Order: sequence, then C-alpha cells, then structure tokens
Amino acid sequence: MAEEFYSIVTDYGSQKQLNSIKNGTPFDVQEIALGDSGGTYYNPSPSQTALRKEVWRGTIQKCEWDGNRFYCLTTVPAEVGGFVVREAGIYDCDGNLLVVSKFPETTKQDPSSGTVKELTIRIEIQLSNIELAELIINPDIQTATKDELTNLSDKINAEFQAVVEKGQPNGYAPVDNNGLIPIEFIPEIKTKSILTPFCLNSCKLDSKGNPDLLSCETVKVVKYTSSTLGEFYVAPNFVFEKDAVVYADIELSEVKGTIVAVDTNALSIAFGEIGLLSEYDDITGHYSNSVTGEFYVQDTLALGVECFADAEFSERIGVVTYLNLTKICISENETYSLNGNITTHIYITAHAPFTYTTADSTTHNVENNLVLDVINLCPESADETKDFNLFVNNDNDEYSLIALSNNIFTQMLEPTNYSVNDIWFRIIEPLASYIFLLNIWQETNLVPIGVFTLEGGEK
Repeated sequence: MAEEFYSIVTDYGSQKQLNSIKNGTPFDVQEIALGDSGGTYYNPSPSQTALRKEVWRGTIQKCEWDGNRFYCLTTVPAEVGGFVVREAGIYDCDGNLLVVSKFPETTKQDPSSGTVKELTIRIEIQLSNIELAELIINPDIQTATKDELTNLSDKINAEFQAVVEKGQPNGYAPVDNNGLIPIEFIPEIKTKSILTPFCLNSCKLDSKGNPDLLSCETVKVVKYTSSTLGEFYVAPNFVFEKDAVVYADIELSEVKGTIVAVDTNALSIAFGEIGLLSEYDDITGHYSNSVTGEFYVQDTLALGVECFADAEFSERIGVVTYLNLTKICISENETYSLNGNITTHIYITAHAPFTYTTADSTTHNVENNLVLDVINLCPESADETKDFNLFVNNDNDEYSLIALSNNIFTQMLEPTNYSVNDIWFRIIEPLASYIFLLNIWQETNLVPIGVFTLEGGEK
C-alpha cells in the first residue's frame, strides 16, 4: 500500500491559531526542522511536541499562497547533506512545534559525494480561518517602513514607465512567458536583424533582474555494465540495494532502472518494477501482476521461476526476481561488472530559452538547454588557472557550446598580434566574424555568451 504524505497542525498549533484569531495576536513562524523518523515512516500525531529524530533545522525564508493553501518554505544549503528526510516540522520563535509533516523520502546527498545541490522544502499550514494568514509573521523576513515605501514609490514613478504604457507608442514592449519580446512588437527590417550582432541578446533573469544564463556543476560518477540492461552510471558512494536507482547518463539525470534484487558477492542483479500479485481460481499457476498483467507458471511460484504470457507456456516474459505474499517483479537475473574508476565531470549549462545574433545579423532562438563537460580543459598543475571564453555554435540547426582559451578582437582592421583560435569581429560593413585556424582567418558563426576559469589539480 502506497504511503500517504500530509501535514497536520499540532495541539499546540491549533490552540495558538485560536488565540491569534480571538485576541488578534501574531501567529509567528520561525523555523523548519527536518528529520529521518528514525529510519522508517510513522503517522504524525497532533500531540507531538518534537520530531522523532531531527537532522537539520533552518529559518523559514518565505510564506506563500498556492490556490487556497498556505505554505512555508526554506532551503537546505548545497554544502549541507548526508541524511534522508521523512518528517518535517514548523516551529515558532519559542521553539514550539506548530505543524508536523509526513514527508516523501528525500535523500540530501553529502557534498563529498560530488552531488552538490540545494534542497527546497515546502510545508503546508492548515489554517482554521483564512483571516489568520494576515496574522502570520516571520521575524527574519525583512520589512519596510512607510517612509521607505513612499521613497521607493517616488523612485519607481520617476524612473520607470507604467504598465498601461506597455505596447503603446513611446512606451515599452511586453515580454512573453519566456522573457522574450513577441515578434509583433519588433519593427520589421527586411535586410538584417535589429538586434545587436555578435552577442547574446536575451536570456532568463534571476529574482534580482540579473542575467541567469549559465550554471556550473561538478559530478563524480562510476560506470557499470550489466548483461541485459547494459551500461549504467551511479554516484561514487552508491549502495547496491533494493529500490536503488541507476542512471543512463553521466549527468545522473535519466533513470535507467531500479534494483529489485542484488548479490554484491556474486555480482548478480535484477532490475524492474514491483507490482501487486494476485492469483486466479480457474487453473493452477495462473496469476496477475499489476505491472505486467496476467501470467502463468509451470511450477510453484518462487524466485527464479520462469513466467509466461500464455497457458501453453510458449511466450516467455521473464523470471521472478522479487516475491513476497502480495508483491512480485518479473524481469531478468543479470550479472554486472565495474568498467572503471571514479570519473569527474564539470558541466557548464546554458539555460534556455535565450537569443543571440551572429555577425551576419542572423538571430537564433535557442529553446533547449546546452551542456558542455569541461573537465578535460582543466590545467594539469594544481597551482595553475586558465581562463576561457564560452561560445554558442550552430551547425546544421544543431546548437552546442564551445570553450576556447583565446582572445576576442572587436575592431575594424585585422589584428596584428594574434594566436590560434583567436576570434576577430570586424565592425565595418559588411560585418563578419573570423577564427584564426591553419594560419588563416576563417569565417565562423561562433558567438560569445560568457567566460569561466578552471583550476588545475586532480581530476
């Protein structure tokens, strides 16, 4: 039976809500705590005053509505990890538990594993009265005085245009859901693009209005091969056990299989999906699996027994790789082997959508993320650093990223002091861009979109 996940208000939290509504006093929320429930799920109780086994606690960063539901949010920093979340709670300024949540099992990897990511936690507060939302306060959320708001309003009115002027003459152009200006608001110029050539024209912005195009992530992976599933990848600290997930790619983003049985000594393994088991009364050996459907066995149902799709036992569908009284998995028993040592990858991602224009005034709209592994570009020496320019390239309508440690010249005349891979953007008509290869300047459609620096050392 699948676990159900939910949040409940504690007895203390319910009484505090009633007091806040009755007396108009603040309903303060201060922290979110996470726990691992001592290794197994349990059903939260309104009488709880603490989590069963707390593993982390942090300040609430945001409160928000989602439809008619009210939530508190916090973020576990990337540098924190090494635990599993199965329970969570919201605490007030005095350390009293207001809400306790049965949380979907979530692993926060230890940073030393090579997987360094933030984890956002969102917990619902069930309000007894919608007016209570106006009384909820978090002392760590910054507030502004009336004078500060007045000064900000005056600044906005003086320096920005009103929304009603959007799309109007002498106003400003609107943007679509991707942050791009719709074509109908761009004046038509038949000869060339109106956007600035040889540069990035638009991309996503962060919450502060700064460009949010590039990100970098270091990932360590180990490659294995199984006799049926083929090649798969896992993190260095991966534990071969039931329900563990393996991946099809070195980015560890595309799930390839879930382990249902494994013997690490014999290097045998089985992947698959566990379903519910039921038995028919018509003939012996007739069963049903909620994943694969009806099946038949010739012998007693047990691990390793072959399963067939028909009563004549002519269409084999696999063997029993997992079995208990109510659940079963039909797949194949395999062997697996280690292909090599731990490998490190440094991925630079250009996040779509973004727009750029080449030197010949051709504008490109990139709609999918572009990823480049730059680990092989790292200097050998630990005390050495190397600077790179990051370019976007289009070849037969396929976009890609290219990193070059080079110089970029933006000038009218041909450079006089240049090296291999240097780029020259000629700023006299006709505009053009060149790359220096094989002792000559050759035309290129590369466009710079960022810079980065790599440090040397052990890969």
